[in-house]
Amino acid sequence: MGKTSDSECAHQDTAEGGAQALYGAALELLSRREHSRLELREKLANKFPGADFDALFQRLQDLNYQSDHRFAEVFARSRLHRGQGPLRIRRELQQRGIDGDLINSALEQLEADWFALAAEQLQRKFRSPVSSALPRDQQLRERARRQRYLAYRGFPADAINWALDAEESGLYSDLNL
Repeated sequence: MGKTSDSECAHQDTAEGGAQALYGAALELLSRREHSRLELREKLANKFPGADFDALFQRLQDLNYQSDHRFAEVFARSRLHRGQGPLRIRRELQQRGIDGDLINSALEQLEADWFALAAEQLQRKFRSPVSSALPRDQQLRERARRQRYLAYRGFPADAINWALDAEESGLYSDLNL
């Protein structure tokens, strides 16, 4: 009665081996870069269908190998250095399964000047202000093109308008961009 059959032992060994393989695969992914829980689940689900991801994530978090908070901070910082705005960073973090509070915390810790960053990105891309020698309709089209560019990069409307106004008034030289 206290004995286990050979098939039960084999099943237990297989389950433990599967859990260890899952853990090893997760560590391999995390050794390359930070991942959110959702990213890890998506990457590991195909290879390990039906795996106990909750136990895996608990173990990884207990050992401080995986942290959505740390992932959000690193991700936001890297996107800031790429010149992306807060709206795009927020959207990309949401797509990676990060909670809104963690996103807010990561964006606040950046302490970025989104207005200056928008102006810097505008100058990098376009180099010079819209020429006043152009006909008015071409000036408006060019301004709209620049607005779309900054909006795509994830800047809010007030930062976009500030950057465009700074460009037109010649504040670029004052910003040391």
